[in-house]
Amino acid sequence: MDDIKFTTGLTTAQGVRVAFRGTPFVERTAPLNQNALWMRWDRNMVVDAYSDMVEELSAIRTAVAMGDMSPLSKYVIAGPDAEVLMDRLIPRDIKKLQVGQIYYAPWCEENGNVVGDGLVFRMDETTFRVSADPGLTWWSEHAKGLNVNVTDITDAYGILTLQGPRSREVLAAVTETEFQELPFSRLAVVTIAGKQVEILRQGFTGEHGYELWVKADDGAAVWDAVERAGRPFGIRPAGAWALDVARLEAGLLIVGYDYTSAGPDHGGAGIQAAGKFRASPYDLGLGRLIDLKKPEFIGKAALERMSKDGQHRQLVGLEIDWKQLAGTGIENEEPGNLRRVRWYPVPVFDGSSEIGHASSVAWSPTLGKLIGFGHLQPGFERVGTQVTLRWEDGGKSLDIAARVIALPFLSLRRAAGN
Repeated sequence: MDDIKFTTGLTTAQGVRVAFRGTPFVERTAPLNQNALWMRWDRNMVVDAYSDMVEELSAIRTAVAMGDMSPLSKYVIAGPDAEVLMDRLIPRDIKKLQVGQIYYAPWCEENGNVVGDGLVFRMDETTFRVSADPGLTWWSEHAKGLNVNVTDITDAYGILTLQGPRSREVLAAVTETEFQELPFSRLAVVTIAGKQVEILRQGFTGEHGYELWVKADDGAAVWDAVERAGRPFGIRPAGAWALDVARLEAGLLIVGYDYTSAGPDHGGAGIQAAGKFRASPYDLGLGRLIDLKKPEFIGKAALERMSKDGQHRQLVGLEIDWKQLAGTGIENEEPGNLRRVRWYPVPVFDGSSEIGHASSVAWSPTLGKLIGFGHLQPGFERVGTQVTLRWEDGGKSLDIAARVIALPFLSLRRAAGN
């Protein structure tokens, strides 16, 4: 065990194998982790569930919760040719992106398959940031020959996500100057605990919320200030498990779990689906984000063909008859072991014909239903369509009934109040 070292924050010990690598908030999150459950997320460990996942999810939906999203990769793309690079890679009109504005976008390779998706924001005329799954190789390769630098700042910042209907009140209480509400997908700089913090009106839960980008050394001070300010509003920490269920309920996809990246980088997800689960933006319900009027961008020709022929998978919601699953157990009319998001694809059938697959299947405490994403052949996307999931568990194969429902599974409130 001499070669195993427990490291806190972002420090590493030279010449030894690192067993644990925390985020800038680990000095605060570790003592709160009552279950001692951690989840690996790319290069870091984050709290899986602080105490009770259902209560943490309820805080997101009814009050306010704070969570650690620090492992998300963060890149700065800067230089005279930065806009040229972004315009080449992003299928949205990057010239319309204003300083302080954020785009959500996918980016694709030549065949139109998605390499990744995430947030792109403009800091100034020649500086952009990207927050997404790991993709440094992808961005750097395409920057060659241009007057632009791609810099990995992942470890320089922690991301404290503040989510829930009372998140604005908490932010107004903790900032040291009068807080002016942001429109959705905008950013600003505020002062918290004497520290400069960048805030994004964003989130991955479907709720009104924010992402606080905090310099690594300021993590503990900002966490403490937000937690104190949030007490009157019922704030509580939410772990990765609750955040994962929240994003599913909100109809939001994750690369690695819901589709396979077509890029060269190893993803941050602990599980990577097979290559056949690569997907175009149209397969993922993201066709609205493709601007085919742009003169040129990587993957445009392939995406034009897909847009015209319509021969792509349809993303739908699935409501699954969980009581058909033998051995799940029943706890207060809820399945005992289906609360974890299933990150492995599940084949979907119409009779004896395989018509697609399901992903991110899990019990939703908010809805009281077993739900998941359906990636189905054209013709099966109508709400109410009956399908069958081929469920593999412990060497047994079970056919489980499901029906197509609309996405998102619950109403999104994150853009309310623009």
